[in-house]
Amino acid sequence: MKTVLVPIPSYPWPRVLSPFVEFPEEEKWFREDYNFLDEETRNRYRKQRLYDFVFNMWPVTSDPEIMRPILRCGYYHTIMDDYVGIMPLDELKAFADRTYEVMLEEDPQPNEIGIFHQMAAARKEWIANGMPLFWIERMAREFKEYFVYGVMEETPFKLSNTYPSVGRYLLIRMYSIGQKVFVNLTEAAMGQALPVHIHGHPAMNRIRELQSMIIAIQNDFASIRKELATDNETLNIILVIMHEYKIPLEEAIAESLKMHDEMVREIDSITACLPDFGPYQKMVEDYIYHVKIMVHGLNAFYYESGTKRYTQEGFAIPKYGTANEQSLDLEIKHVERDYWIKNLKNNNKVV
Repeated sequence: MKTVLVPIPSYPWPRVLSPFVEFPEEEKWFREDYNFLDEETRNRYRKQRLYDFVFNMWPVTSDPEIMRPILRCGYYHTIMDDYVGIMPLDELKAFADRTYEVMLEEDPQPNEIGIFHQMAAARKEWIANGMPLFWIERMAREFKEYFVYGVMEETPFKLSNTYPSVGRYLLIRMYSIGQKVFVNLTEAAMGQALPVHIHGHPAMNRIRELQSMIIAIQNDFASIRKELATDNETLNIILVIMHEYKIPLEEAIAESLKMHDEMVREIDSITACLPDFGPYQKMVEDYIYHVKIMVHGLNAFYYESGTKRYTQEGFAIPKYGTANEQSLDLEIKHVERDYWIKNLKNNNKVV
């Protein structure tokens, strides 16, 4: 069987370890709020170690009261992303509308699924922790954009098993990866929200766009084996490049990594020459530091935590579609970048 090497992305940014190593409330949440999922699906989530990705992305947070709503969001966003999958668009729109209402101000009814109860609990905890209303409104708005510009834009490609262009892929995945929501949790972790005029500055917007696309590509590298073996999984940068450029898998991997690295360099180029934000300069610099360690932390989660999220035994069974995998006539092996480059050179291929 042929082996295809996939490089593990690397970053020039800090890797910070969280003081948290376990999450005792996970089982309570699965039992009380995620009981709308069958037991097999809940067991798959247990194997994913979702708390580890939260701890890795926001590792400087040491206060459990600040960490708890961040954990709630990490769980409900991930589980909801799997749950809506290729949900029919009319159902998806209703789900998106209800998400906006609950995240903003409305408490769910007792008979509504636990995702909404977790959302409402997180909102109340953020308010209790001092996060302002404009930040809550931004979370709700960007969650709705995740649905409208992300998941709903992906659905036609998944249903038809077709590929977007590379440019369209980047626009869609910038939203569907969920980072435009998750990056707001940086401010919750810091315990303070960026002023509206600073958050909306073009430099700050571009940093967040780049971070979202970097994490989308990072995610695609980690999940490539599963997506090669699963129907309706065409929104992966490696597969999109293969299709548009009409090149083999190994070349598409190299092109995808090149695109990823250019985005990493652009973030560093912007942050090396920030605008003058006056009295908020230190806050902005702290925020950008957090944004960068989020990227490095999530990458470490994929390869160091023992998560089973992208294995056949651990990936959640979606409400629509199937989690069944086809057999592959090749083996995917993730390796360190230096080893991957050395292998390419040994085979006389351009890096």
